[in-house]
Amino acid sequence: MRKRGFHWLRPVLLAAGGVLSAAASLPAQAATTLVINQLLPPGDPFNQQVLRPWAKDVERVTDGRVRISLPNAPMAGPAQLWNAVTGDIVDGAYVFNGLLPRQLPLEQVAALPFVSGTAAATSVALWKTHEKFFARAPEYRSVKLLALFSLPPGEVFSMAKPIVHPGDLRGRRIWALPGVPQRVLVHSHAGVISSPAVQVSELVAGGTVDAVAGIGDYNARAFKILGYMKSETVIPGGLTVPSFSLIINRGKWDSIAPADRKAIEAISGLAFARRMTLITRINQQAREQARKQGVRILQASPALVAELKGYAKPLFTQWLASARAMHVDGPAALKYFESRAQAH
Repeated sequence: MRKRGFHWLRPVLLAAGGVLSAAASLPAQAATTLVINQLLPPGDPFNQQVLRPWAKDVERVTDGRVRISLPNAPMAGPAQLWNAVTGDIVDGAYVFNGLLPRQLPLEQVAALPFVSGTAAATSVALWKTHEKFFARAPEYRSVKLLALFSLPPGEVFSMAKPIVHPGDLRGRRIWALPGVPQRVLVHSHAGVISSPAVQVSELVAGGTVDAVAGIGDYNARAFKILGYMKSETVIPGGLTVPSFSLIINRGKWDSIAPADRKAIEAISGLAFARRMTLITRINQQAREQARKQGVRILQASPALVAELKGYAKPLFTQWLASARAMHVDGPAALKYFESRAQAH
């Protein structure tokens, strides 16, 4: 009797081998890359020491499935970044909240004068206030908000007589950061010039102004104007604080696996805000550098603070009205924010 062979298995095995071979030759699933626009210059300490380490942590916590790309060239102008993100031109960006008062009225709380603290404390306070009071509002409905953060508070620098008392403003030629500082100081007896911050170096070097208001030591050093200054007047709570939102295109965010989204959120939000401790430290180092260069560090007199607060009253009234229109308890939110931003 002839033995039965297993020749009938050969076609099956060959077919199976072909499938396995083809599967082995397929590339691994490509990582999701989020292209995020850098608003500040690429070499700015925020980009180098806060944003880039966070980007590396995103790749780490997702085991390489999500990566962050930070092109050196801007993908859109500062005022167009929100639309660039929602319009799929760039996957994400950190936008200056001060340029979006209609889109982000609630987040303008950080820009109000006299209510903020260090970069780290203000960043943490803004995120906690957002979660407690603002999150139900529709400000970020078209994007994914990953973080809120703030730079150091704005002070007053003088190239001539220090500005400590109300009369010291009279007749001065002051460059003021657009927005809150400009809106406050325009009521004083000073001649106020307001322009994009990148132009302050030229105005100072050219002698067009003899004082600067609304930026901190961090930015004053970056703009290379500390060498021209004779004094710095510290304003309790700052004249303003520049705040930013780190946002991601909603469709791009939803395309990421839920587990990876959860991992990214865990290192963003409050954890991202706490990274701003480094910027607080850099601001302190810049102030110490200014002191060593002969810049006198002074405190604003109570009379000057009272006068500036009088000029700023309409700003608070406007913000509270915006909060009320969005069904937010403005007085409670403002008190909550200020108490945490100025906590030591």
